[in-house]
Amino acid sequence: MPRTMARLLWVVVVLVVAIGAAAIFWLRSPLPPPRVTGQTLITHDRLTKTNLFSDGAVLYFTEMRGGRFVISKVAARGGEISAFPTSFPSSEVLGVSPDRSSLLVAPDQVGTITEYAFWTFPLAGGAPHRLGDINGHEAAWSPDGQHILFVKHSSLLVANSDGTQSRELLNVKGTLYSPRYSPDGQRIRFSIGDPTQNTSSIWEVRGDGSGLHPLLPGWHDPAADCCGNWTADGRYYIFQVAQGGPTGTTSLWALAEPDPAGCFHRKRPSSPVQLTAGTVSYGNTTPSPDNKKLWTIGLELRGSVVRYDSGSNRYVPFLGGISASDLDFSSDGQWVAYVTVPQGTLWRSRIDGTERLRLTSPLARAALPRWSPDGKQIAYVVVEPGKPWKIFLVPVEGGKPRALLSENLPEIDMNWSPDGNKMIFGRVSQYNPEGLSIKVYDLKSHELSTIPESDGLFSPRLSPDGRYIAAFSPALSKLMLFDTRTRKWSDWLSEPSGAVNYAVWAADSKYLYFEDLVSGEASYRRLKVGETQPEGLLVIKGIERYLGPFGLWSGRAPDGSPLFVRDASTQEVYALDVNPP
Repeated sequence: MPRTMARLLWVVVVLVVAIGAAAIFWLRSPLPPPRVTGQTLITHDRLTKTNLFSDGAVLYFTEMRGGRFVISKVAARGGEISAFPTSFPSSEVLGVSPDRSSLLVAPDQVGTITEYAFWTFPLAGGAPHRLGDINGHEAAWSPDGQHILFVKHSSLLVANSDGTQSRELLNVKGTLYSPRYSPDGQRIRFSIGDPTQNTSSIWEVRGDGSGLHPLLPGWHDPAADCCGNWTADGRYYIFQVAQGGPTGTTSLWALAEPDPAGCFHRKRPSSPVQLTAGTVSYGNTTPSPDNKKLWTIGLELRGSVVRYDSGSNRYVPFLGGISASDLDFSSDGQWVAYVTVPQGTLWRSRIDGTERLRLTSPLARAALPRWSPDGKQIAYVVVEPGKPWKIFLVPVEGGKPRALLSENLPEIDMNWSPDGNKMIFGRVSQYNPEGLSIKVYDLKSHELSTIPESDGLFSPRLSPDGRYIAAFSPALSKLMLFDTRTRKWSDWLSEPSGAVNYAVWAADSKYLYFEDLVSGEASYRRLKVGETQPEGLLVIKGIERYLGPFGLWSGRAPDGSPLFVRDASTQEVYALDVNPP
């Protein structure tokens, strides 16, 4: 009997050890990463959308309709879109109250960056209510509904939910946006953008404004993360990341939060996990209350090049309506260079679209190509996040591109001299007016010099005959003209900021053509050398424009017709099925 009991005891001990080892192994093994298992298209109207929120059953978002922002709504399962009425000509939705009784709304002025008042609109109907006298341009409710978090200039502030007793939590260097409370209200995360480096990063702070620190220091270099939101249970933080390639797409990522159960649960992934990939950019994400879906806005970029036909007063496809921007033509008008949308690669072809050849890698975005006078090379700018803009040259028959200069300083807006021996370009600090100047690089002697008295000027445009250089003041309010014979600058045009865009010389060097986006209706104009009053040629209307990395592009075809890029992008609300472990 003792031997039998001993054997049984050993068996029990072995089983306990085995079970314990298995349990330890199981606890130490990581949970599978969260993933998207399917998607459903919720809307189908192709309108521009932003600011997506939900009360669980209905999705609310901002749309551009008829030149103004409106608040729209649709059932979370999909269906017909309807308007949520407000008393403002143009308005944006900023959130749904935690008790799902009200929308947080801001009146907006399309095309301006301003700070506005905050209002609540009851979902069941009733009079709207302004939140005190506070103003800002981003806002979010606290989870208990007792406070409003908002942004003013570069400061993050908090106020009571009625707008009273506002106080500053912190001030940052850069552009502060997309603030969100954690579900327990103990933490706040927000994004900081650095326009000088074209970067963004997510930061965290305690609810009282203390303990400021980056959420993912050193995770990506350069930083390209922003705009996150917690799942309803607080277990995951869903945010978006701009991809390192040139397409400009953004993908969704999930970051697991620390598990309060500690060592008695299997571990979730400690590093961010990518949820989406491809040509569709996802953003403005709102997790569902049951944590099984992510409602998000998906943007698929596409442009369509059009030519304005004065005879028919219509915009007609150019190059078959190719999805591209930044067109430039060889001096004989037989060839065209362009940058594809959204890939950002440089191509060239004959003017009829034949003999197409890709000249640059998909790994870096190209912009603003310029043909050499002899038609053998194309200069272009490489745009990469966190790096200075750089001018490169590539043979039109293909080959390895080479940098114009070995310096690590920003370069843009290049112009070939008529003989092709020099390159005139702008030295900029990417949105920093200090250090602006216009440079001349001799391609034969490799000497770099500065145009006299060009400090503070940028975006040079050399006339085809080499006689004049047009350049702008930092605020784009003054157009200056440099005579290469007298070596003197003169004031040419004074206009409101933004009134001269994508200036291009006529082939005979007598006129400068440009687009005016701010003086009343958007128009295409020209200014004659020796005169100071521009002539209006076309009121630009009836076309939705594609917004590229350098704004709304316009140009001129070899026959002088204005060229634009129509926005053929699609932007819709999606429901992504997820299985967060």
